[in-house]
Amino acid sequence: MSATIRPLGMLKTYIGDLKETSVEAGRTVRETIHHIGINPELVAGVFVNNEQQSKDYVVQDGDVIKLLAVIGGG
Repeated sequence: MSATIRPLGMLKTYIGDLKETSVEAGRTVRETIHHIGINPELVAGVFVNNEQQSKDYVVQDGDVIKLLAVIGGG
């Protein structure tokens, strides 16, 4: 079982500047993004199948997960 993660903005650099990557279903979004090397604190928003979800959402087979980065500046 697998799902697709699409990090947006600067988060793409964590997956080699790819537009998306496949991940294993059955983990929370928080566990999944940590597993692929993204610090969960850098993720401001999670959208699963175009619906906003928390990082505690359990990834299901076939899900498309979009991650929005925290925006900083001065």
